[in-house]
Amino acid sequence: MKKTLLSLLLVSSVAHSAGSNFWTEDVWVSPDRGFLFYQEKAKTNPEEVLEFATVEELRAEAQRRLNVAVMEPTDENIKSYLAINTVMLEKSMRFAERWKETLWANPAYDHTTLHPNANFAQVALKDEAKQSKASQLKALASHSGLVVLVQNGCSFCDLMAPIIESLKTETGMEVLAISIKNGIPKSWPEAKPDNGIVKRLVTLSGSMPTVTPAVFLVDKTGEKVRLVASGALALEELKDRLISAAGFTQPQNSTIQTLPRL
Repeated sequence: MKKTLLSLLLVSSVAHSAGSNFWTEDVWVSPDRGFLFYQEKAKTNPEEVLEFATVEELRAEAQRRLNVAVMEPTDENIKSYLAINTVMLEKSMRFAERWKETLWANPAYDHTTLHPNANFAQVALKDEAKQSKASQLKALASHSGLVVLVQNGCSFCDLMAPIIESLKTETGMEVLAISIKNGIPKSWPEAKPDNGIVKRLVTLSGSMPTVTPAVFLVDKTGEKVRLVASGALALEELKDRLISAAGFTQPQNSTIQTLPRL
């Protein structure tokens, strides 16, 4: 039995050698020869990333490789896409670093020089803005007041009553409430019935309120009227709207000093 098996192996080896020299040739001679994989061809490397002249070309090639990898997700196709994706990430990182360095050297283009991200600076600027806003509102109160249209059964009217009262207390601004229907609301006990003032407000402002309470900013001459709010809103938002309607343009960061042009 042993002799028979040995004979078969020798015959098989001789036959194979006659058809190919794979088993006898030097393993370093043929670059296409598989190494320890019995004539399996070496796997091809993923596509190399070439140099691209434009961003559009780079994006187009990346999209092409992605499309191929999605439709045929072999290891080679995915590696091919990962290779070009790595190149794009590296370029993006280099651009981001240079962007920051250039921005630091050219503060005229840096938004954070006047609006810093540092917490302590933001707190200081908010305090300054608050003081500036208070001064502007007191100046506004010296020549303007508010007319507020309310009505009984209006939940927003009830909610806005303490907001308007706080504004009145802080700024000294005069407030006149006008009840347009259903009697005098309990939350606005000093409201007056409409005697034609609503029509005049609408005519002068050119605005038709659709929700109560409706807040009009009225110059004390009675000739300049603007609708600044309808419905419920926060006190600070109401203040901002009043300042904007009044046309104040004083910068909030007024204490920041800039260098003269050299």
